Amino acid sequence: MKKLLELYIYIQKKGFKDTAKRIKSRYTKIIKYRINAIDLDDNLDNSIDKIEYAVIIDDLALLENLRKPRDDLPREFYIDKTHGGKKFFLFLLNSEPVYIHWVFGKNEYSKFCNIQDEKTVELQFGYTMPAFRGKQILAKALDYTCQHLRWKGYKRVVNVVSEGNVNCIRGMKASGLKPIAHVTSYFSFIKKVKL
Repeated sequence: MKKLLELYIYIQKKGFKDTAKRIKSRYTKIIKYRINAIDLDDNLDNSIDKIEYAVIIDDLALLENLRKPRDDLPREFYIDKTHGGKKFFLFLLNSEPVYIHWVFGKNEYSKFCNIQDEKTVELQFGYTMPAFRGKQILAKALDYTCQHLRWKGYKRVVNVVSEGNVNCIRGMKASGLKPIAHVTSYFSFIKKVKL
């Protein structure tokens, strides 16, 4: 049922043509992904004090109010509906959405990882709005999120990105996330990595 809802939302946001392209790219190819991680006990840059954006954390009611009058927000703003997401970081500038990513832990959704402990989380479904690209938002968001999660008692953050996503890999590297493993999607079939 959730897959159908995800498909419905994707069609609403991207249209039939882009949806068909996405299905083709996911289900007809072999894609290699990189699993990146950061140990939150490491000395992190204290960027949490430097961020120029308003940050909304886990406020689903606010997110819903942001979505209602808009039809331009991509599927990454609907992960609570399609994948059961409950935790997220939403970055705003003058009430305008800039970036979002979702936080999933043990026994929660992951396409690639099987998280084994309560102190590890995976950041998923990150998206920078087009008007804000090229401003190192991803790195700033990762820095802020890692600082906040460390403050909340988490020990490790992981993120998975396709090997071809150069901009995302660059942002993770700038934030101290380093490759720890690789996983391959064979026509969308994936053997999850235990973490």
